[in-house]
Amino acid sequence: MHLVLFDMDHTLIPADSGTLWAQFLYEQGRLSDEQMATREKFLHQYNAGTLKVEDAYSFDIGVLSSLGEDAPELLTEYFQHRVLPIISQAARDKVQFHLDAGHYVVMITATLEEMARPVAEFFGMHHLIGGKAKRDASGNYTGELEDLGPCMGRGKLVHLEDWLTTSGNNPSEYTFYSDSHNDLPLLEQVDTPIAVDPDDSLRAIAVENNWQIISFY
Repeated sequence: MHLVLFDMDHTLIPADSGTLWAQFLYEQGRLSDEQMATREKFLHQYNAGTLKVEDAYSFDIGVLSSLGEDAPELLTEYFQHRVLPIISQAARDKVQFHLDAGHYVVMITATLEEMARPVAEFFGMHHLIGGKAKRDASGNYTGELEDLGPCMGRGKLVHLEDWLTTSGNNPSEYTFYSDSHNDLPLLEQVDTPIAVDPDDSLRAIAVENNWQIISFY
């Protein structure tokens, strides 16, 4: 099996999905001024490398929990109006190329799976690996992640290895598309790392290692 992995934010979509989601909810009156300011602070901290990941996940899980039964409908509306219009034909064509080739295509993202699922379904992904929000026995969010922790950086390797173990899949070849140097732990492990509209750090590493560099946007 040839396993093909795609990052989501700034790879398949040219934006930070958490920010798009927060802006959408704010305009819907479902997020306060204070909550919006907190979400924007997290983005600045992420870009500066100072983000406490657990705080960001706790915030996003809290927002999902506050939406209650309205969450699925709001997520669908958000995807249709904020995400779908900015997905490029190049991104669609690349995913479709791998699907047509019979490859097993997976989206792997730091974003909570609930928030990322509409994107994965649109692209026809075989599977989605993302942040997993913990629920209690009654099905309510606890505000924490499942035991695997954040699906980012080296955590993507942990989540991927867990899925491979539980699913019984044993790929003979791996390809990974990503924009970010934060994904280096996984990029360095695959057979074919591909930098997509890479940040400056990843671009330099890709050039040094003769990795393919492509653009979706």
